Amino acid sequence: MSVKDKEKWNKKYRNPDHIPSTEPVEWLAEQSAYLAGSGRALDLAMGEGRNAVFVAERGYDVLGVDVSEAGVEKARDLAREQQTSINAACADLDDFQIEKNAFDLILCFYFLDRRLFSEIRAGLRPGGLVYFETFNAGHLKYTSFKKEWVLGDRELLREFEGFKILKYREVDRDEKSYSSLVARKESD
Repeated sequence: MSVKDKEKWNKKYRNPDHIPSTEPVEWLAEQSAYLAGSGRALDLAMGEGRNAVFVAERGYDVLGVDVSEAGVEKARDLAREQQTSINAACADLDDFQIEKNAFDLILCFYFLDRRLFSEIRAGLRPGGLVYFETFNAGHLKYTSFKKEWVLGDRELLREFEGFKILKYREVDRDEKSYSSLVARKESD
């Protein structure tokens, strides 16, 4: 990620007109029955922390990582407001290394860096869950995104082949097209 991206997100999160969402992404809330409620969790590109706080409230020891200092500050504030705690780190995911075999849950919402797929797979312990949702190629008809910023058809299924797929969908509605996955790592 570039300095330009960091500045963009800091500007967005510091804008006085910006109203952050405190509710988790719909997919995470809808599929929360799979959450074990304990263990270590990693939230990649956590933004202002709504998903990190949601899983912390359910008993996970959470590390949330984001490139934006403003996002990390707001995530910490949200955790305090919700009377829970998270570990929040400001880091560029281009340089961040996911610790191997260290997490019981990894979240990644609306951020796509294909290099991280192998690190997510390696970072999960056997029995660990991945929740992933981001835009797919169908979204290109609604926006000027670059093709490399969106998932291909069934790409998440291919990337997590060998995992037990608990839920998967590809959605195109309300001028948004995205893919969502919940999968469990069966073994190393």
